Amino acid sequence: AGGINAEYGAPAPPKPCAAPASGGAASPSPNALFAALNKGTAITSGLKKVSKDQMTHKNPELRGSSVVKEADLQKKKAAAAPKKAAVAAKKPPKMQLDGKKWDIEFQSGNNAMVIDGEASHSIYVYRCDNSVLTVKNKVNSVVLDGCKKVAVIVDDLIASLDVINCQSVKIQVNGRAPIVNIDKTDGCQVFVQRATGLATEFVTAKSSEVNVCLVEENGEYSESSVAEQFVTSFKGGKFVTELYEVVG
Repeated sequence: AGGINAEYGAPAPPKPCAAPASGGAASPSPNALFAALNKGTAITSGLKKVSKDQMTHKNPELRGSSVVKEADLQKKKAAAAPKKAAVAAKKPPKMQLDGKKWDIEFQSGNNAMVIDGEASHSIYVYRCDNSVLTVKNKVNSVVLDGCKKVAVIVDDLIASLDVINCQSVKIQVNGRAPIVNIDKTDGCQVFVQRATGLATEFVTAKSSEVNVCLVEENGEYSESSVAEQFVTSFKGGKFVTELYEVVG
């Protein structure tokens, strides 16, 4: 008859599995295991006795030579413990004129800071809190960096006023300021005069709760908030970013 077996011959029967080598370790007999379990507490009678001089809790010298030492355990615990954030040291307050630059640093609760400025002076206010700075006359620029609850009153600026990394600050410009830059700041209120402040430009980035107050001649003012949300969409062959207005 035709077919695969006729053409190629029937496949040879499988070879029997080889018997395990006699030299290997013999499996334990189930009867021997049950006999050992039936001994109960007597099963430990074959264990080697430990003398008192070999016990670590009775021999301090053996504890000192153990594999895991107490000192090593303490080191591992210390390494595993979370590190506490280093507290920045409070530096002494500073207010001095260095060449043409005023350095005002680490002032706290000081409401009596007054500078008689000049057109060539730049003023840098760093890490101050709960303080008020009054700048008289026209100066080149003013920078607030890392301040909290600080108020600055300035007459006129030639270049710019910059607010960086601040919280809850107030700025009052009595005269002219070409540009006010506000960056990474949460809470900034800027007062400008109607007579001189309408030409001021405000540039904000990564900031929130920014308000511009327009002061009238009678001292009253109107407040306008600076937008925080924008929407970007594809229009006219390119992406365009516009103010996001909530209608409700």
